[in-house]
Amino acid sequence: MELILLSVLLWVALSGLTYALGVKFSARYVQNKGLWWGVLAVTFVPWIPLEHMEQHNAIPAVLFNANLQQFAEPLLAMTKRTQVASDWLNLTLMAVFLVYCVGLIAHLLVLGRQYWRVKRLCSTASKIKLGARSCYQLPITCSPFVFGLWQPKVYLPVEFDTLPEAEQQALILHELTHIDKGDHIAVVIWRILATLAWFNPFIAKMELGFIRAMEYCCDEVTIAKHSLEPLAYSKALMNSLKRAAAQPKTMNMTASFASNSLTLDDYKKRFSVILKSKKKPSNLVLIGVFVLLSSGLAYGNIQWTMGTAMAMVSKTWTYPVVTPEITSRFGHVSNFRHNKAHQGLDLAGGVGEPAMAVASGTVTIADDKTLPENYGKVVLIHHDNGYQSLYAHLDSIDVEVGEQVSQGEVIGTIGETGRVTGPHLHLEALHNNTRIDPLTLLEN
Repeated sequence: MELILLSVLLWVALSGLTYALGVKFSARYVQNKGLWWGVLAVTFVPWIPLEHMEQHNAIPAVLFNANLQQFAEPLLAMTKRTQVASDWLNLTLMAVFLVYCVGLIAHLLVLGRQYWRVKRLCSTASKIKLGARSCYQLPITCSPFVFGLWQPKVYLPVEFDTLPEAEQQALILHELTHIDKGDHIAVVIWRILATLAWFNPFIAKMELGFIRAMEYCCDEVTIAKHSLEPLAYSKALMNSLKRAAAQPKTMNMTASFASNSLTLDDYKKRFSVILKSKKKPSNLVLIGVFVLLSSGLAYGNIQWTMGTAMAMVSKTWTYPVVTPEITSRFGHVSNFRHNKAHQGLDLAGGVGEPAMAVASGTVTIADDKTLPENYGKVVLIHHDNGYQSLYAHLDSIDVEVGEQVSQGEVIGTIGETGRVTGPHLHLEALHNNTRIDPLTLLEN
């Protein structure tokens, strides 16, 4: 459970770092809306569910004893030791979750109230015909805007009929470009994301970054597609900005020519971009940065989940005996095992010689009762990445259930307990509850 809280904190921190990166690149790629979608997506890369993230702390089913009571005893011992220590953390997580729920409900109520205010305002508009287009005129002074998801409509201010024809054209074409680009949908999606992640201030900042880029892009496309004069277009924007001062703040849920989500400095830069025609920078550098960043975060996620480099999938185990001598390999068939394939690797050794952990991990079994009597005295160690190692026929056990052991640490001594023909160490390797050949993991 503590991983949930840690993941949230790391996500907020990562959001801040990626937002700073987005701000840096937005100075060059001012019209790139995809930049902010990319910034948002990168923050989720480390939490993409990958197969290696699965944890397998339980005793594998292939080792289960028919005596469930004996099987349960070591697990109950582990639970009792950790339950008291984790109670306070569970209470803390529950309190944090309740705070989030309360905040989410409050922000959803605000979002709903904003939506219904805009919807109620739009219901007062009257339909007007402008050439082949149908728009809606409001009885108030405001900046033109687009509202509606599935059937978006352009809403115009009450004084629209009195505006110069060039300004009317700029206003209409700008809003139609928003519809063509699907900006009215993107704005709502960002509003919902910012509401769900109300505790993360950087998501709201990313939303503002997207709105800036959206307007820059819309200006560029509108002017280029319809061959408008940049100066006349700027005048239309200036006049629309004056009218926007009178419109309600709830209009930040709409795609608007003069959004009240933008600051005066944003509009100064917007005018500069409109009036100064410059070559659009290539997106190859931006794409390359995001690919490298995403790859780095994904790789870091793998390393963090595995714990240490020593816990990587293969070629990281060391032999559990001082002088390894294999007497029976994995899959070997003999009459002693009733012609069944050998499930592990037998290593020669004398009674009392040390048996060592093949890799770092947590002891899950350390007795002669949990597993079938054939195993004798057994130690089972859980490693990272779903791997487990089993040591059977021990003479003595030097570790306890729940104990953390290091690679090469002595866990007991070689013996001949259980069903054997002589002293040796029986080693089994398991991955995701399935036995595998230990030689695939042991160092050559």
